[in-house]
Amino acid sequence: MGKLLFITGGVRCGKSSYAERLAAELRTSNDVLIYLACGVNTDHEMKERILKHRVDRQTSSENWTTIERPLDIEGIIDSIPSNSIVLLDCLTTLLTNEIFTAEKIYGSGVEERVFRAIYQLMDKAKVLIVVSNELLHDIPSETGDILQFQRTLGRLHRKMVEKSCTAVDMTVGIPVLKKKVHLT
Repeated sequence: MGKLLFITGGVRCGKSSYAERLAAELRTSNDVLIYLACGVNTDHEMKERILKHRVDRQTSSENWTTIERPLDIEGIIDSIPSNSIVLLDCLTTLLTNEIFTAEKIYGSGVEERVFRAIYQLMDKAKVLIVVSNELLHDIPSETGDILQFQRTLGRLHRKMVEKSCTAVDMTVGIPVLKKKVHLT
């Protein structure tokens, strides 16, 4: 079973850059760095964000293997080497993609499917770093779909923190350690 590191925080607070640096620091000479990108080019802003992340990885001194997988991450788990450090960016986007697709295909159970896939990925990789957005205080709670999404994301965040050895809350670009378990 690999280690899980969970990084959350507000939108555009430096979570991905921090996660990339952390993955590089954790890598030993035999480890493979895998960037599991869940973003979908849905508008101009998202197109620019995806492009920025691609350029950041390409210009990095690290050798990233990028897997663009906006849905169904369980479909790539078998291809992940056991000596890999996987950065999943980001849980919020993955959940959004799964909800919009799953309602048409799978019905309910999206939260459990996403958690099960992440748990399987953690079991396969040496280290799994999961990045997510903290939306529970960035937008007002409403009724209906937005409130349901916030609750689902909140439950997934709690599950991630429960399973993680490290949990970080990025605040204005500063990583604030919320949980650290020393594994022997």
